[in-house]
Amino acid sequence: MKTTSILLSASVLLGLSCQPEPQVSTVEPDQQRSNANARVSGNVPSHDPSTIARSGSNYFVFNTGDYLPIGTSTNLVNWGGAGNVFRTIPSWINSAVPGFGTQFWAPDAAYFNGRWNVYYSCSTFGSSTSAIGLVTAPTIPTSGAQWTDRGQVVRSSSNSDVNAIDPSILVDGSSVYMAYGSFFAGIGVYRIDPSTGKPTGGRTIVAGGGGADWEAPCLIKEGSYYYLFVNRGYCCRQANSTYYIVVGRSSSPFGPFVDKNGRSLTSGGGSFVLGTQGRYIGPGQLSRIAGTQNGSVHYYDGNDNGNPKLETVRFTWSGGWPTVAYY
Repeated sequence: MKTTSILLSASVLLGLSCQPEPQVSTVEPDQQRSNANARVSGNVPSHDPSTIARSGSNYFVFNTGDYLPIGTSTNLVNWGGAGNVFRTIPSWINSAVPGFGTQFWAPDAAYFNGRWNVYYSCSTFGSSTSAIGLVTAPTIPTSGAQWTDRGQVVRSSSNSDVNAIDPSILVDGSSVYMAYGSFFAGIGVYRIDPSTGKPTGGRTIVAGGGGADWEAPCLIKEGSYYYLFVNRGYCCRQANSTYYIVVGRSSSPFGPFVDKNGRSLTSGGGSFVLGTQGRYIGPGQLSRIAGTQNGSVHYYDGNDNGNPKLETVRFTWSGGWPTVAYY
């Protein structure tokens, strides 16, 4: 359920490893920053950013926007534009999502099967007629001509289904999983076939449901637990946005996910993780950089008319539960 069009202009295959391309953060945690001081700088509007990917010596982030814009950085602090994934809209989208236009939503990126896999969302505001697609490349290029579109991954067409937007990809050794969903029937999880990048087996609903405000999942693993972070509240209202992030954990990527009090995320549970702090209004679309305790969110900048921006965060752990904080 996104309104970003009004906010942004601008494997295992026969034994091949699913482990990520080396992604070692060069940024060490510094002291907790004042809410008045944004860490990320640069002229790169960011809404629903992907997991930050490291390819070669550069970091990349994929954002909601026309033709799927790419941002790049060498240090996770200073960011600039790096072109777009697409030059034209893949033909399958117009039949799957009538009225789609040119603005892709809420992508995610993960390295497996010897390539970068970027999942993207296609929808129109308030509609359950949606689809998630996949585009791949051996390294992250900044020219759309070097990407290969793999077509539809999953599709939805009714309010009783999991809305096919907001993918979150977890590479767990030789296994790959996708969490996704927004409002409507809640958050679903599929196992992904590493050789194709597409679902195999059935879907499990792990959070939300009944049209409640659950969206933008982030599925990660830490130790022996899987953690599902999910946004509650509403995005896309600039300084009036009410997004906040909750979490549950499970011994399985298919749940059941429960919060610190043992309440299931399918029954309204969820332990609070991050919400509005000073200029950082309505943080959302949490992700963690593979192999690190660094991550990112978007927020609506209270010091800049509520414009959506990227900011980095760090994960810390105590008693099997996470804390997420700005640098």
